[in-house]
Amino acid sequence: MNSAVDPLPPVLANPNPVLTRRELRKNGVRVLDGGDQGDAVVACGLVGQVRMDGIHVNFGRRMQVDDLEMEVSLDAQVCIKIFLEGYVEASLNGVPMPMPQRTAQGRWQSSAIIVSHENGARLRRRARKGQYLDKMVIGMSREWLQRFSETSEAPDKFQALMGGDPGFWQWQPNRKVEFLARQMFDIAARKPPFSAVLLESHTLAIVYEALTAAFGSNPDAVMPPTNLTAAEQQRIYALVQYIDRHSAQELAVTEMANELGASQATLQRLVRKAHHCSLNEFIRNRWLTEARQALLFSNRSISDIAYEAGYVHLSNFTTAFRKHFGYPPSSLRRQTGTAEG
Repeated sequence: MNSAVDPLPPVLANPNPVLTRRELRKNGVRVLDGGDQGDAVVACGLVGQVRMDGIHVNFGRRMQVDDLEMEVSLDAQVCIKIFLEGYVEASLNGVPMPMPQRTAQGRWQSSAIIVSHENGARLRRRARKGQYLDKMVIGMSREWLQRFSETSEAPDKFQALMGGDPGFWQWQPNRKVEFLARQMFDIAARKPPFSAVLLESHTLAIVYEALTAAFGSNPDAVMPPTNLTAAEQQRIYALVQYIDRHSAQELAVTEMANELGASQATLQRLVRKAHHCSLNEFIRNRWLTEARQALLFSNRSISDIAYEAGYVHLSNFTTAFRKHFGYPPSSLRRQTGTAEG
């Protein structure tokens, strides 16, 4: 590195958390709603940034104080996008991005994607006055990621990503990711000593969790878009959101098909095309993944978690869990030190 060049500041605080239409246009954003093109304020909130060599992060909450519809061109890179809570309409190249959902208990369930576009992408976003979104975007150059693809343990799909293949992978942030992201919000607001060290270490931890979720122990989470149309992607996301809103005991495939406006046969074909498994297997694997997160990051009993995942008998849950992940559910409790109660 040239010593004469000043390094990038590792942590940036936005001195002006208010976002105006003029500022959007100066940053290459195309405003589509025909509203006031002057200095009208459209959003406000907390915004933080982290910059490292080959990786940058933008995170925070944007609260809409006016309606806004916009479109912007994105650079060709690999991005991790995490949506913690709130809602806006957003799509990449016509593919809708999965927004957080509220559970039956009223808790926000976060969502996330990893996207790769060799020639860049177009982000379209529409938000209404009063809406907000807590999110984090981690952009990574392929040169930065390349160091991790040269090892023998790097999965084939990750190797293909490094080769420039486009991709759109959805994954479910676990509680560790949610905690780290929320703590970054707090660090940016309070600016404690050594905040740069904290933000950088949190960023790398989140990148590890995201890559592991999408390319590691749960390869079924990968959804390459090359064989799916935008409409098929949208229906897959609607299917996932429906599953996440219902427990194993209350989900009925016939009702699900009716709400999604598709026949069971159509859903079967779509899931087979996207994930190479049956619709029932897809639903069961989704609940097993949720059960794994509950085992890692909650104190609930294995029996309760098994029942919520749709298993009346603990032995059946243990067998299915071992078959899907390669180890029994009890081994996670031994790793985390959580006693079964």
